[in-house]
Amino acid sequence: MSGKKRKPERAPKHPPLSAESGRELDLAEILGRAEEPGAVPEGHRSGFVSIIGRPNIGKSTLLNRILGEKIAIVTRKPGTTRRRLLGVHTTEAAQIVFFDTPGIERPTSKLGRFLLEEIKAACVGADLVLFMTDGREEDADLQALTLLDQSGAPHFLLINKIDAMKQENLLPMIERFSRGGKFEEYVPISALKGTNVDRLLETVRKHLPEGPRYFPPGTLSDISEQRLIEEFVREQVYRQVHEEVPYAVAVRVQEMERDEETGFLRAEAVIFVERKSQRGILVGKRGERIKALGQAARAEIEARLGGQMFLGLQVRIKPNWRQLDAALKELGYGPD
Repeated sequence: MSGKKRKPERAPKHPPLSAESGRELDLAEILGRAEEPGAVPEGHRSGFVSIIGRPNIGKSTLLNRILGEKIAIVTRKPGTTRRRLLGVHTTEAAQIVFFDTPGIERPTSKLGRFLLEEIKAACVGADLVLFMTDGREEDADLQALTLLDQSGAPHFLLINKIDAMKQENLLPMIERFSRGGKFEEYVPISALKGTNVDRLLETVRKHLPEGPRYFPPGTLSDISEQRLIEEFVREQVYRQVHEEVPYAVAVRVQEMERDEETGFLRAEAVIFVERKSQRGILVGKRGERIKALGQAARAEIEARLGGQMFLGLQVRIKPNWRQLDAALKELGYGPD
């Protein structure tokens, strides 16, 4: 168990995560909730934009930068993102619905195949696909580009981490990627520092069709509080634990209750691993590791949700869950 209970206080107002309480929306539902004509200015543009690329390339960092809030978890380890994550950027002139996606890599488990399907699903129906690279593994990028063939949408090439790149290498890289004729725009950016992100947003807006708003202004995402808690706990496992353990971890909230009067949130979550040795690593000597994980995760969750909470953590073993259909579905990596 982790997380010291403190005196409840009323949760302050905070930009809403979701227009719906406790669940995420599919594309058909989003399209069905568009505002009536006349509710937006003439010439208002809107659409769906998928961000794809190899693992650890900066996709989640870019989404967080665009939204101005931390919605997507970010670590230095590849494979951090495991689900499509919707983020909404709204201005007077446009509403852009972004999809952050898992990194593109050859699947080695049933979990890996699920992640690949998440990427494909994000591309189908998108109005625009942003393919991100940092130019370090161009051969792998060129193989990953085959996913773009499944989308009829226009494609942009985003060259990320230009703050760490020699400028004389930029134009030759753009020339090499342009040979396939897949991209309509080439945008060098630094997602971490924000370089050229405003330019990217304006270029994206110009390529989207005129259309309504799908979410009320101020909405950042459709992610539920439950999934946000699960993701922020898993983020701390990736940050604090090394070698194979993070990749064998799944997190599920078992109980969650919010005090209607004070807004104080109480959540009990379970971290699932595949082996007894992994459980020992996560719990740590005298429970010090699980305590540290809980404290760090709770701080992130409180900062995002805007109020204090109690977070309880346990570690349980679910052998070989990454290869078992029933376990994958139980842990949130299967068809809804």
